[in-house]
Amino acid sequence: MSLPIRRFRIPDSRLPFINAEIAQVTFQGQPHLVSSIVGGAPGGRLYFWNPDTGACGVRQLPKGASSAYMIRPASDGRLYLGCGPGGDLLRYDPVADRVETLITGELKGITWGGCVADRYAIWTASPGHVGVYDWREERLVKVFRPIDAERPEALYGHHIIETPEKKVLLAMDVPQARLVILDPKTMTATSHTPSVLVGKTSTHDAAFLDPHTLALMEGNDLHLLRYPGFEPADRVPAPQGVKGMRTCVVDGQLYAIARPGGDLYRLDRASRSWELNHKAWIEGDTFTPGVWNDRDVCAVTVDGIAHRLNPRTGQSDQLDLKATGPMGAHALCAAPDAGLILGAPFINQRFWTIDIATGEGRDCGRAAPGGGQINQIIWEPLTGRALMSSYTSSSVTAYDPTQPPAWPDNPRVLCSAHDHEQMRPMGLAHDGRHVWMATSPEYGHLGGALSRIDPQTGEIRIWRHLLPGQKVNALVLDPTRRRVYCSTDITADANSAPPTQTTGHLVAFDMDALAVLRRQAIRPDATHNFVRTLLPTGEVLAQAGEEFYAWDAEKGRLRPLGPVPKNFREATHDGAGHLYASIDGHVGRLHLESDRLRFEPLTDDDGRFLQVVHDTLTYAAGFEVCAVTLKA
Repeated sequence: MSLPIRRFRIPDSRLPFINAEIAQVTFQGQPHLVSSIVGGAPGGRLYFWNPDTGACGVRQLPKGASSAYMIRPASDGRLYLGCGPGGDLLRYDPVADRVETLITGELKGITWGGCVADRYAIWTASPGHVGVYDWREERLVKVFRPIDAERPEALYGHHIIETPEKKVLLAMDVPQARLVILDPKTMTATSHTPSVLVGKTSTHDAAFLDPHTLALMEGNDLHLLRYPGFEPADRVPAPQGVKGMRTCVVDGQLYAIARPGGDLYRLDRASRSWELNHKAWIEGDTFTPGVWNDRDVCAVTVDGIAHRLNPRTGQSDQLDLKATGPMGAHALCAAPDAGLILGAPFINQRFWTIDIATGEGRDCGRAAPGGGQINQIIWEPLTGRALMSSYTSSSVTAYDPTQPPAWPDNPRVLCSAHDHEQMRPMGLAHDGRHVWMATSPEYGHLGGALSRIDPQTGEIRIWRHLLPGQKVNALVLDPTRRRVYCSTDITADANSAPPTQTTGHLVAFDMDALAVLRRQAIRPDATHNFVRTLLPTGEVLAQAGEEFYAWDAEKGRLRPLGPVPKNFREATHDGAGHLYASIDGHVGRLHLESDRLRFEPLTDDDGRFLQVVHDTLTYAAGFEVCAVTLKA
């Protein structure tokens, strides 16, 4: 079957500087700072800039290396890169102007941090694994799986620094904050949980102020610990109104950039308090701190604006790194009533629109608070706005397309589930009156939630722990039967806490009674269940492992529908009994035939975010949005 398809190019977006580090290296014969962007499938990029001259340069990471979070120079001038998503170790040689892969396949998860010591490059990846590479002899020495010997073991190593006696300190996070000392001479590691970290999940930055004082950020507090015993020496609370601080050491002084206002503070060690150095130095609450020539405090925002400030003179300037390029869609919404298609890329908290009539695309700027990305977008017909749910605060923002985009007024925050420890939206849907959102909790926690939102008032009502110790991972609405269907799995977000259950479930929730009608497991051995879409029979298409099922939630009946097709992505329905799916690089019709599903390909696209509105099937594929006319 040949159907007419319109293809729209996704507009370029600001490429995100997020989770990475800033280092100083020699580039093209001159000193430069370097950081990196998350680039998705095409690969990340290294951005070099000289704050004094304004010179800039860009280098592409290899395909598959979507990010370089660890960026550390060695004494020979070469730059060591810990890259995700596969935990690889790369090296950039500025003389040869070449990126080479040193180690691949040894660490399996996202690289979070690392350091380069006298002869070793140390890098960490989820779940708490650490690699040690001898860069002088160019060989892998050891891999710790995991490095933390205590339980529950810490899974993320964000802040890795060399100690005064040339050991390595790893500030490990989630579900328990812990300090690990790695001795490169013996290749042994010892775990420590200082009293200030007992019961805490994470830390933010670690630095030695002198050979016997470790500065450690935890929550909104700076803890000064005596080294090497980690006894608490003092606690310095954040200034009033500050919700987070990132630190760096310049000329022996500890500076902190504060969220959300971008103020710069200096630690007065005599009074053990923060002293305001520069008001509203940078804009935005997502940034990476750094140092230039041990003289200036530097930072790069998520949007690629590089700042530097001399704290002695107060002189400040900034440089636009112009990090712009193509990014695939991470969320999509067809809104023909507004004449638009709306979408969002990954991890830069921005959104874009495409004019359906002209095909013109536009980057609309910031869409949500904090760091992260838009996870879902829906059209809200009662108010004529697009609603966007976002990680990391489980916020919902409202965008009025009749007004110019201008964050934080348009879009503006409508509501949030963050006060209930919710972090990542897993589903967002409209029942004709209310909006329903499924969320997973913060790292290191179990207990996802279902929320009901009034789009006109922003009132939100939240039901935690639909199943104790389980994460909500998907949501399907049936407005006709007045039901919300959810599915759960037993793991914490990003496997950040050990499971307490053995079986995932399906959940049916009554929209009117506002109560759970049924909790049901598909199979005792199924740790991850998913609701996919409504079937024409009124049943729910559910998945456990590699098998499909039709679930009658009213009767609690499950019937097998056969194996899940190879490379199944997602399925949707048009409200009129027709199913559509993305399977093995094709988008097409999904036919329910008694006890099995049959797939009929319509297009050769690896489609995502399928939706049918006004007889048009819309989806994203690569750097395009495709609109398939289903009826002539």
